[in-house]
Amino acid sequence: MASNEQLVVGPCQVRFPHLEETERFQDADTGKYSCTFLFDAESDSIPAMTKAIATANGGKGSNPLSQIAGDAEYDAGMWKVKGKSRYRCKIINAVGEPVGADSVAGATVQAVLAFAPYTVGTGGVTVYLNAIRVLKGGGREVDFGPVPAEYQPGADEDLNDPLPF
Repeated sequence: MASNEQLVVGPCQVRFPHLEETERFQDADTGKYSCTFLFDAESDSIPAMTKAIATANGGKGSNPLSQIAGDAEYDAGMWKVKGKSRYRCKIINAVGEPVGADSVAGATVQAVLAFAPYTVGTGGVTVYLNAIRVLKGGGREVDFGPVPAEYQPGADEDLNDPLPF
């Protein structure tokens, strides 16, 4: 019998958060907030999610959990799952205080995800995003540190070429 399974997963890394506005795909609004979570291959969350997916729909149809190829340019060998919601999810810091969605990009987090069966098309399991706890880092700002002492604006001829190709 199919059922919904809710888990607290992580720590994991966040990629492609759409938490302030709903996600757009091919210029169409999906109407859903979403976030992709990446897990190390050794994470305890992998077997827990695998079990929740099997419980939710008997392992039939589409599986929302997948491993990135070992030879991929980015995040090789990590596992990924994407959570979605029609509503904004609760986002808190490590001590339980509310934080903005801008603190999630690139952060290490825990997430509350619900795994639920669906029967449209081939059927499978979908993942609902319920809440996020930011444990470390994140934010959209990147700190490059100070400009290198040897850098001189305009000193590189190739960068000042009027033809950019």
